[in-house]
Amino acid sequence: MEFEYFGFSDSGSVRDHNEDSYLCNEKERLFLVADGMGGHASGETASKLAVDCIEDFVIRSRADDFKWPIEYRKDLSIEQNRLLAAALFGNLKIREIAEQNSLMKGMGTTLIGGIIEGDNLAVVNVGDSRLYRVRDGKIKQITEDQSLVGEQERNGMLTREEARQHPQRHVLTSALGHIKDKSKIDIFLTGIMEKDLYLICTDGLYSMLDDSELLSIINSIEDRSLYKMGLSLTLKANLAGGLDNITVVLLFFNSLEEM
Repeated sequence: MEFEYFGFSDSGSVRDHNEDSYLCNEKERLFLVADGMGGHASGETASKLAVDCIEDFVIRSRADDFKWPIEYRKDLSIEQNRLLAAALFGNLKIREIAEQNSLMKGMGTTLIGGIIEGDNLAVVNVGDSRLYRVRDGKIKQITEDQSLVGEQERNGMLTREEARQHPQRHVLTSALGHIKDKSKIDIFLTGIMEKDLYLICTDGLYSMLDDSELLSIINSIEDRSLYKMGLSLTLKANLAGGLDNITVVLLFFNSLEEM
């Protein structure tokens, strides 16, 4: 399988520090984005812990003598199981650090990303960072926001635009570091087709730019450079206000044939 990727993070136009983290590990085919929350430096600590712990777990779990912390679920693929276990591992580590340091109390983070598994992407989602797919000239949000407003939108209580502008749109119903029930972690497979483009991002991007604007910016890059797409998305989000940290990971599948 041939694929390209690009990752970038920016503090935005208003905030003086960045609580987002991201990971692009080509060897493990692992791509993650996390948006931390909490006072002082705890938000950036939580997001960095999340991506580092999950990467570490994914790498170590491929060893034959490594003991997994959860029972293998037959209804999930091997990489789905790996992501679920890794997310729970990250959740535990964040809680442990928070309990050891009073300044870190209550910290947490969103988590979005996945592992390429054959012709699928095994996806993990906690919180309201998002995974979008651009296919055949159309953009689609693949994940569901784990937020109060996200639930209201799914229940038909709010339109998509109303949800986007709602004053409580940042109230999460799940976050890594606060999970006590693993059912709060969304794990699923989504099929990959040639020329699919996946956009993994924090709410600092999509809260400034709606879906049609995201697609328009992506389509404006004639040479399809992921670098240019990523920087253009970030620039446009900043020009629209840049009220939060902005993190973008782009993943493009040139071919599904093994080289």
